[in-house]
Amino acid sequence: MQTPIETISSLHTKIADAAKGYEEAASIGNHTNVKALCADLRQRHMTHAHELAGLLLARGGGTDGDGSLMSVVHKAALNVRFAMSADETSLLPGLRDGEKRLLAAYDDTLRECEIDKTFSADEVSAIKKQRESVVGHVGKIDALQTSLTAERKVPG
Repeated sequence: MQTPIETISSLHTKIADAAKGYEEAASIGNHTNVKALCADLRQRHMTHAHELAGLLLARGGGTDGDGSLMSVVHKAALNVRFAMSADETSLLPGLRDGEKRLLAAYDDTLRECEIDKTFSADEVSAIKKQRESVVGHVGKIDALQTSLTAERKVPG
């Protein structure tokens, strides 16, 4: 079983990877709404990462702000997807999948919190609050996807 520091650190790394992914997506997209969404979600994930870093520091742990090798893999996947379609709206399903993976990571972390009673109420509350925010991210991505799809169907 992981220690609370290891559990929170693992979640922190995944969130840092997501923030890097949004930075890359914003840099390759041209559509104003896609760029704005990516910038917004990047900032939200950076805020979450900083909050988790504070929790880690309070426990005497540290963070690796560079993320993991997966951030490099995600960057390559975004670039390939964009190069193949030359349409930044094709990025949205991948971004949605990334948010769903983060939800799974939050769920795993919350299960660890239930098992290991040494997590503080503040830690559990912060993780739950962040998870709810990520649920909202999926909704934002879905709404933009719906809006852009409707734009394309409008004759004109």
